Amino acid sequence: MKRKWSVLLFLLLAAVMLAGCAAQTEKTADAGADANISTLTFSAAELTREPTFVDWTQDGTAMQLIARKDDAGAVRLAFNTCQSCGGSPYAWFEYLGNNTLQCQNCGLIFGLNTVGTTKAAGCNPVTITEFTVDGDTVTVPQSVLAANVQRFTNWKKIEQ
Repeated sequence: MKRKWSVLLFLLLAAVMLAGCAAQTEKTADAGADANISTLTFSAAELTREPTFVDWTQDGTAMQLIARKDDAGAVRLAFNTCQSCGGSPYAWFEYLGNNTLQCQNCGLIFGLNTVGTTKAAGCNPVTITEFTVDGDTVTVPQSVLAANVQRFTNWKKIEQ
């Protein structure tokens, strides 16, 4: 009887640990001590092949980026809003695990390998190509953030 409970406990713990592996990583980028600094910076060392969701506020509007490293270790960035479904309050992506994201507006599921690539078109996150990686720091210029803030004016504004 003890062995049966031990096996059951082991399976339960394994399921909980696996469920945690598919959880999204979210972080808020820091503008630094000076609130007038408007470039987004974050650590490249913290990025993996799994997506990290980076929160940012630009001109009072909440924005979010999807950041990850591709199989070769290169940093890939995209705005977490859909090219096709943009404008909808549901036009964002959630990580499902298994290297897939899902658009919360239309339900399309696709692989992480398209995030941050110039080949991504249609129902995909909006690719960011203008950023720098200097040592361990990823920097997205203020001009890129400001040029895309309108994509988020209705983002996640869902009436409860």
